[in-house]
Amino acid sequence: EIAKATCVLMEKYDAAIWSFHGLFVSGPDFDTAFGLMHTIEKAAEIYMKVVSSGRPVLQTIRDADLQAIADEFGVKLKQAFLG
Repeated sequence: EIAKATCVLMEKYDAAIWSFHGLFVSGPDFDTAFGLMHTIEKAAEIYMKVVSSGRPVLQTIRDADLQAIADEFGVKLKQAFLG
């Protein structure tokens, strides 16, 4: 069932994260897919370290700022993911 659900998600997205199961990524070549995987894993690691510290999250990025960065690098964001 999880494989079928992953296939459906991968038709729309380059990555799918399943809690307790892992991370699935795709890309036009190995380097792109591996880079995406590495970026997602690193971001999750940093987030978990901050959250587990028990301190409030002090540094965040606003949606407009994230959009500006994406525009600068020619990255198309999924607008549904923004608040």
